[in-house]
Amino acid sequence: MTRRLIDLAVASGALLAASPLLLAIALAIRIKEGAPVFFQQWRAGRNGVPFRMIKFRTMIVNAEKVGGSLTYQADRRITPLGRFLRRSKLDELPQLINILRGEMTIIGPRPEVLDWVERYTAEQREVLRAKPGLSDPVQLLFRHEQDFLSDTAEYHLLMPIKVARQIEYLRSRTALSDLRTAFLTLRAIFPSKPAEEELAVYAAIRERKQIGLVTDS
Repeated sequence: MTRRLIDLAVASGALLAASPLLLAIALAIRIKEGAPVFFQQWRAGRNGVPFRMIKFRTMIVNAEKVGGSLTYQADRRITPLGRFLRRSKLDELPQLINILRGEMTIIGPRPEVLDWVERYTAEQREVLRAKPGLSDPVQLLFRHEQDFLSDTAEYHLLMPIKVARQIEYLRSRTALSDLRTAFLTLRAIFPSKPAEEELAVYAAIRERKQIGLVTDS
């Protein structure tokens, strides 16, 4: 109940404070890229219950029909404005509405697309016991993944790493650790270089792919 009250207070305040910025982004998308302004996608919520997650649209219309739900480095479906919104994470701001609805929380494991959740093992489904969040430590660590992963095979290798780390986070989370994550999320608006730990994971993924441990399927 305390977490829910905090979610309502923070999301309401953030929407009010950021309303001029939200309006400016919406107008920029509408003028430069046309309608629709928002992109909604089915994601797995708490206990795997699907919900429609809201983002500002950063890709061409019907992008999923053109190239699937994953995006890679130099993906031509991403619009010029969308590339900036993705790097700054400003495209995620409409998810404050999902938080008000009770579908998400401020800090929690990022919700995945339904196709990926269907691949989860029984152990990996532990991550679904928590309400998904706007940000988590794992998302912050791998915030440059779209710049380094080049195909579905590499996402196949990264996915279990991310889920395992999300479960570790959930087992050890505290109010203080979530507060720290919230602070780091605000810092993530500004450009930054990948951490050595993040780069090491991508290097290991490419090595595993080269020796044929996974195929692009």
